[in-house]
Order: sequence, then structure tokens, then C-alpha cells
Amino acid sequence: MSRLESDYYAFMGYDSERARDGLSHYVQFFPTGPVLELACGRGEFLDLLRDAGVEAAGVDLDEGMVERALARGHDVTLGDAVEHLETRAAGSLGGVFCAHFLEHLMPDGVQRVFAAAARALRPGASFVAAVPFAGSLSILGHDFWRDPTHVRFYDPMLLAFFAAQAGLEVAESGGNPRNSPGPPPPTFPMEFAPGPSLRDSLAGLAQSARAVYNAPPSGSRRHRHDAATATVTDARAELWEHVVHLLSELDQRIQVAQHHNAVLRTAYTNLLAQLYPPSEVYVVARVPAEENQT
Repeated sequence: MSRLESDYYAFMGYDSERARDGLSHYVQFFPTGPVLELACGRGEFLDLLRDAGVEAAGVDLDEGMVERALARGHDVTLGDAVEHLETRAAGSLGGVFCAHFLEHLMPDGVQRVFAAAARALRPGASFVAAVPFAGSLSILGHDFWRDPTHVRFYDPMLLAFFAAQAGLEVAESGGNPRNSPGPPPPTFPMEFAPGPSLRDSLAGLAQSARAVYNAPPSGSRRHRHDAATATVTDARAELWEHVVHLLSELDQRIQVAQHHNAVLRTAYTNLLAQLYPPSEVYVVARVPAEENQT
């Protein structure tokens, strides 16, 4: 027996309410009991099953975890979760659940869990196993190895293999949408509001300059003095025409740059979504229902 995991949870300040929110995704897979939760911890999932009216019990090797679960009023046993599951009568359980337990075991231990679950579950009942996802960079490179009791990752495909070996059928697998921290905020590019085009403002500036300096309409022949029309053009009008032209070119390039920035930001955000998928994945393995006929 040990208190290492419960002491670690207390040291890290893990929040029970947040844990319940993430675990709530799995309640749907257990319409009836009794359900046995392996490595039930402080009892957050047992809370959810009780609220749903589903009979459930738990087992955990950590004395501190069991004390907290018992304080919540749950039926929890202190002991080895795998050995406890192996003592359950064949076909006696309406479900088996474990979250963040299998990564504490070596492969032979995981095989024992699947085999014991397949024997203890009644036909059509489910064994749901949730594990950290190595495809999430934040989990792979940071969170996973902080826990002193973690042994290795288990990919959903590998869990499906263990399920098949035990005679279970995989009904569903995927990422838990309620346990997805996403990329850390500093990795996102800063939000910005693209500036509007200056086209109308520059056109107004050019018109004002022509009015002040008696310039001919844009595109007409510029001249100092035209005897036929007796119109005198100030040399500064031509300068203003050049200034407006240069500003127009600059405005167009700014608009193009802003468009490219938006495209790159979208692509970068999509890349982050791929690099930081849900941090938790699960497999739902069921005892074939046709066993009811045997």
C-alpha cells in the first residue's frame, strides 16, 4: 500500500470539480450497474455514477485516495485493482471503468486487466479505459512524465489489440472532448483587426490638392500655361499627384500583406490544433451480446 499518488495530487493541487467535468463524458457508457472503477482515486467518477442513479464501487491501492473516496460515501476497497477485478464473479458486472490507470502498468498487467474484465462483465456490458494521449505534445513532452508512478503510454490501437485478445469487441474509441486543454495560449499569434483601405481618403486628398493648386484633372496634360484656356498650374500640384500615387501603392501592398497575414494565421492555428489534440483518449470494449444465447 502507498500514499504516493494521493500525496502527489495534493502537492499539485488537482481540482476535483475539473476532474468530474472531464470524466462526465464516460457516464453515457454505463446505463446500468453494478460498475466497478479500477484505481478510482478520490471518487470523482463514482460521484457522477451516483448522481446518474447507477450502482458503482471502486478499488484503489493508495490509502489516501481510498480515505477521500470513503469520505464521499462511496463503496471503495483498499487493494490491488487487478487482483480485485480477478476475484469478481463471472458475468457479475454491468461495467468496468478506469481512467489514467493503465499507464501505471506494464503490458502484461494491461493484458490481465482486459482478460479479467471480459470474464467479469455480463454480455453486452462495457469496459471503458481512458489513457493519456501520446499524440498530444503537451502530454508527451511535459505532463505525462511529471507523475512518478507512470510507466508507459498505451495507444488506442494497442488497447484495441488487448481487447481483441480478451474476446472483447471495440465499440468506440476516440478523444475525450471534455479533456482537451488545447495549445497553451502563448503559442497563438496575436489577434489584430485589419485596417481599412485608404483608397477613398487618398482620392479625397488628391481632389483637395487639385482644388488648392488649380491642377488639371488627373490624367490630363500638365502644363505651366495654356494660352487657350489661360489656366496656370502650380508645380506643387504635380508633387501632390506623385505623393497620392505613392500612398496608393503603399496602401495596396498593406492590404495584400494583411490578407496574407490572415491566411498564415489561419494555417498556423490549424497546425496547432493538429499538434495539440485531446490530451485523453479512450476505448470502449464490450462483451459480445450474442453470448446471451449460449
